[in-house]
Amino acid sequence: MKKILIISVITILFASVVFAGDSVAYTLKVKGEVDVNRSEEVKKLETGNQLLNQDELESKDDSFAAVKFIDGSSVIKLFPNSTLKINAEKEDGKLNKKSYLTAGNMWSKVVKKTGVFEVETPTTVVSVKGTKFILSVSEDGATDLYTLSGEVSIKNKKDGKTASVGGGNKAHSTGEGEIKISE
Repeated sequence: MKKILIISVITILFASVVFAGDSVAYTLKVKGEVDVNRSEEVKKLETGNQLLNQDELESKDDSFAAVKFIDGSSVIKLFPNSTLKINAEKEDGKLNKKSYLTAGNMWSKVVKKTGVFEVETPTTVVSVKGTKFILSVSEDGATDLYTLSGEVSIKNKKDGKTASVGGGNKAHSTGEGEIKISE
C-alpha cells in the first residue's frame, strides 16, 4: 500500500513539473555543446531540461539534442551545427507544434492525430500527419526532405507550390519553382 502511495505521489510530482508553466517539451538527451536561447539569455542545455515556447536551440560541432514534446506525440533529434526554434501551443486539448529550422539537420518521429506538426525553413513549410523524416537546410536556405516512412507535405514559401513525399523518397526545394522528388 505504501509503495502504491509513493509511486502515485512521484507520478503527480513528475507530471506537475513536466506540465508546469509554459513548458512544451523536454530534453531526452543532450550530448556535447547545445545552447538554449530563452528571452535573450543563452544557457547550456542539459538532459532533462524543460523547454518553453519560443526557445531556440543551437547545437555546436559534434553535438546533438533529443527533444520530446510534453504530449508524448513527437520526438525531434537536432544534429550538429543546427538551429531550431521551438514553437508549440495548446489548442482544443492538443499541442500544435510549428517549429522553425533556421539551419542544419533534424530527424523527427511524429504520431498521428496529436495536433499540427509543421517545421518551417527559410524556403519551405513541411507538414506532417504521422511519420519519420529528416529535414536538412543548407547555407543558401535550400531544403532537402527525406521521408523515411509515411507521407510528408512540403510547400514552397515564395510561390506556394506543394508536393507530397512518400516513404523512401526525397524532395529538394529552393523555395520557388518545381519541388524535385526522387528516390
